[in-house]
Amino acid sequence: MRFRLPISDTERPVLVRFVITFACMVVGWAFVHDLYLIHLEPRHFTEYHRPLLPITHLPLLALQYAVVASLGPGMVFGFLAWLACRAGGRGPVPLRRAALEFGGVLVGVEIALLLLGEIARQRVVTGRPPLYPLWAYPDFTPGILVSQTINISAYLIAPAAGALYLAGVFARRRRVDA
Repeated sequence: MRFRLPISDTERPVLVRFVITFACMVVGWAFVHDLYLIHLEPRHFTEYHRPLLPITHLPLLALQYAVVASLGPGMVFGFLAWLACRAGGRGPVPLRRAALEFGGVLVGVEIALLLLGEIARQRVVTGRPPLYPLWAYPDFTPGILVSQTINISAYLIAPAAGALYLAGVFARRRRVDA
């Protein structure tokens, strides 16, 4: 038995473009994010992540973890973005506009993460406890405290920002339709 979404033949390519575009944006953001983290504290990936492939080149290692961590969620997010941009009686939100708006969200998320990393660094320097419970940190060296704070924050903030983005798109379309 095959499952098929009730999508018209003309809308299927649009759905595919949404899924691919948003998945690439999420993976690209995750790669830039991991590239920053891996240069900030390589042990974050070399010692405290489960090895996937025998890669030692740091940028390739960051790419590997970014793809593994974010490709699936990025594809699901692309599908949800397509749904949000098609909701309501108005004409659909074009992919380009949706992607530009979401790009702004990703930039905002990364700025917030970098600020939290700086707050974590300042807390470590002044001898104060980290932002998250001690059990969340594999060790208490300054690099790991900062990189782990950024990483934990990313896992909390990025999904919330994505959900708010989707809710905002859906709410704007519904409000105008009402």
